[in-house]
Formats: sequence, structure tokens, C-alpha cells
Amino acid sequence: MVLKAFCTRTSALLHQRFCSDYVKQMRYLFNLKEDDDACRQALTSGTFYLFHNLAPLLQKSKEGNTAPQINASEVNTILEKMGQQEMKLEDSVLIDCSEREVAQFALDLGSQGS
Repeated sequence: MVLKAFCTRTSALLHQRFCSDYVKQMRYLFNLKEDDDACRQALTSGTFYLFHNLAPLLQKSKEGNTAPQINASEVNTILEKMGQQEMKLEDSVLIDCSEREVAQFALDLGSQGS
């Protein structure tokens, strides 16, 4: 009986924590969508998924093809190598945020007409 009460209480606490974390994450995402300054600041610390003409750029791995997460400085380096200095990180689209409240953006490299 004590074990059942403990399991029920533990389950409820875990569910409550999951919901609390989810709400916190959604509030952060909503803030980024509504506040341009917060979103611009998140561009420097966020991660990016790269696309070309709406097709994701993938990387081969042992598990198969994956979409690598790239940080802002790596994206700028890629843009410089491609000769697309006119494309800026601000051209990216906010798509989500991680559980650790790291903003995730998508950037289509082919949309600017390479």
C-alpha cells in the first residue's frame, strides 16, 4: 500500500515537472516570437538547421542521415565561403527551442539565388 502511494505520488510529481518544463519552454518560445530584440539576441546563441531550396542539408552518420545543428559562427563561416555575405542570420526562421531553452532556427541557403 505504501509502495503504491509512493509510485502514484512520484508519477504525479514527474508529470507535474514535465508539464512545468513544457510550459516554461513554450513561454520562452512565445517570448522569442513576440520580442524582436530577444529573438535577435537568441540568433547569436541559437542553433541552425540549413536547407537548400527547402530541402534539408543532411550529414551521413552511423545511424543514417541526420540534420546537423550548427551554431551562428559556423553559419557565418559557411555564408562567407559560399559568397553569400548579403544573407544574414536575420533571414532565418525561428522553428523551435530545445529543452534547455536554446532557440532553433532554419536557414534556406538556396532561397537567395546562389
